[in-house]
Amino acid sequence: MGVGSAQACAVLAPLPAVPAGALRVTDFGAVADDDLADDAAIDRALKALQPGGWLVFPPGRYQQARSVLVSVPGVTLWGPGATLQATDPRDHTLGLRADGVRLYGLTLTAAPDQRRSEPAQARISLYREGPTPQRGNVVRGVTVDGAGSVGMLVYGATDFTIAGNTVRHTLADGIHTTGGSRHGRVLGNQVHDVGDDLISIVSYDNEPVVRDILVADNTVSGARWGRGLTIVGGAHITLRGNTVTGIARAAGVLVAQEGNWRTHGVHDVRIEHNRLREIQTPAARVGVTAAPTGHAAIELHTHAVPDGAAGLGDILLQGNTVEHSRHGDLRQRAGRLVQTTPGAQLDCRRFSGH
Repeated sequence: MGVGSAQACAVLAPLPAVPAGALRVTDFGAVADDDLADDAAIDRALKALQPGGWLVFPPGRYQQARSVLVSVPGVTLWGPGATLQATDPRDHTLGLRADGVRLYGLTLTAAPDQRRSEPAQARISLYREGPTPQRGNVVRGVTVDGAGSVGMLVYGATDFTIAGNTVRHTLADGIHTTGGSRHGRVLGNQVHDVGDDLISIVSYDNEPVVRDILVADNTVSGARWGRGLTIVGGAHITLRGNTVTGIARAAGVLVAQEGNWRTHGVHDVRIEHNRLREIQTPAARVGVTAAPTGHAAIELHTHAVPDGAAGLGDILLQGNTVEHSRHGDLRQRAGRLVQTTPGAQLDCRRFSGH
């Protein structure tokens, strides 16, 4: 798996300590727990940051009436005990828009009204706005409770870490990686009760392939409509040591190329030592009326792709366990499985200090 094993790549650095001289949003006029919008104060604090600086949210609840974008490189937002409560479901992202931005400990809430799809409607977004990938973003120990779109959107990012977070009650995916993102880690997150896929990797064919991603040691459950873990277009991906339970309609793990969504094929994938339970069973479908898809617990397929499409290839399955799957453990409808180790993936040195 490149430099080091999957286990080595999953090692996280200790959390940093708040340095002396860190700025506080309360120094710029934000007032916790007064039920008034704090956007202007947060903007003033962000504009005062220098590259490498810190902004602390002291404990309490702050109101966010519109999207907040962090555009200074190398800064850290720190907020254990603090809640950022979004009030407009059309415009409520906390956007990391510069290299090296780190986000620790905040709780982000929202009251979504309907399923939405724009970056401004993801509760957290790591989003490339130009041709150059955004590098070195970190989101750790954050809670997302509610989003009209996805809980965490990773688009066009590289060398990123999403670890130890809780995501729940989103109307689209929990954690969604796309836009040619690469060299990333999604580790030890808890994702529950979302409207679509719990953790997804998607590569649309008008964008570069998402590649070199480790999805490990996550616990996901309660997909009402979608799947547990998905790779729909991607290369050099490892799904390792994840626990997937309570999937109502579809696969616990899906690897696919989907022509109707115009996605790339999938190759060079490891699916190992994952635990899947209650996939489309009556217990998983309590309160769900939509018909199940018939996917197996682990589903490998192509759908509506043209002749000569890349399809699926070089997929290693080992050490996975399945309990209580309505349609069986594994279904393969395209591609080839090889019982050899796929090629090199992550270079763990990219994640030092995260």
